[in-house]
Amino acid sequence: MQSISFRDLFDHIGTPRMTFSKRAEALSGREVELRGYLVAMHADPRQITLAGEAGVCPDCAENPVAYVHLPGFNPGAGLFSSQAVRLKGSLAYGFAIAPEGYATFLRLENASVATGLKPGLLSGKRG
Repeated sequence: MQSISFRDLFDHIGTPRMTFSKRAEALSGREVELRGYLVAMHADPRQITLAGEAGVCPDCAENPVAYVHLPGFNPGAGLFSSQAVRLKGSLAYGFAIAPEGYATFLRLENASVATGLKPGLLSGKRG
């Protein structure tokens, strides 16, 4: 599992020139952990995304927003807050239609909340 940031996935974040980075494609298919803020898209609230900054809506923002789609992810209501969450899953780069029916180019598949606990930590076993 590799911990990454939105800067690994996008170039020129926060500007009209924002694009996917070459590293995004190179990381495709890898298990990653990414920190961000959960946002439901206004156009379709079934489109759950992880955004790179709090309080920013990818649908409404003046400049492009760094985010990844989370197909099939069903967060509890408590995860939608101004607090960051860490999600883990398989990064996928390239055009696809999500099971919910929307088009996506960058997504975290089989996403789940990363606990930060190391295997064996609570059992006393050393990894």
